[in-house]
Amino acid sequence: MREKYRKANVIYKSLKKGNDLLNHVITNTRLLLFIFVLGIAILLIIERYQRMFFTIFLIGLGAVSMIYQRYFRWSHYVGFELCMMATVLTGLAYGPHYGAFTGFVSISSALILSGNFKHSSFISILVLPLIGAIVPFFSSLSLISLGLLMTILYDVIILPLYVMLGSRISSSVIFFITHVLLNLWVFSTIAPIIYSLMH
Repeated sequence: MREKYRKANVIYKSLKKGNDLLNHVITNTRLLLFIFVLGIAILLIIERYQRMFFTIFLIGLGAVSMIYQRYFRWSHYVGFELCMMATVLTGLAYGPHYGAFTGFVSISSALILSGNFKHSSFISILVLPLIGAIVPFFSSLSLISLGLLMTILYDVIILPLYVMLGSRISSSVIFFITHVLLNLWVFSTIAPIIYSLMH
């Protein structure tokens, strides 16, 4: 009975496949050598083209961070995304031009990939680059304080405009609360680790 349950269990199957793959890599000398060489090459690229690498990496994180909205109903009311983190980190580390560029590309890509791109989306597409451009002016703040300030400033600008275009006040309030709380978590856990690698 237990063996039958294991065979039907998705988690058990996934872990077993992962274990089989790991064993294959460990026992295959050529594959192990290839992974090692590839790892060294990636490290050299990061060292040589650090700004480009982290800008593209953070844009990618922001772009895919809203895909969950395609699959969960009402999820667009929840303010989880990584575009704000990407914008703040690039603006802080590399300057206003990088921040503005990252903000524009990441939020545009995220809205398209999540299936939420519409005419009103231009509010976010125009405001997030502005946030990226002004980040360096607040560089004296701690990363958590800076992230929260930019999140609140962004929401204070966009939400009234969305309400004017037909969004409900109740859904905007829910978005604001969850956006601030989730970004508090992002800027206190994930962001410091990435930012420490960007120098």
